[in-house]
Amino acid sequence: MAQTIGLVQRMAIVTETVTCVWIGPTPNNTEALVVTNDGTSHDSAFANTLIQILAAAATNYRQVVGIHGNSDAKITAVRIEPI
Repeated sequence: MAQTIGLVQRMAIVTETVTCVWIGPTPNNTEALVVTNDGTSHDSAFANTLIQILAAAATNYRQVVGIHGNSDAKITAVRIEPI
């Protein structure tokens, strides 16, 4: 699993099942990742939790670690770094 570390610089809700998140140290140096769900209640709840964590980190200027596959950009877990 790959990790992308930095601040949540930007988030955009594209559809009900896709949210784009730009994570990186500065607004000009980010990696675009996505949070997706398949529409089932369980997967939607998990995706909504990830989005809430990322939004809270963004508004509080906290560094996050977005965990995703080595060859894809789908976030599977998020960790907020300690202060």
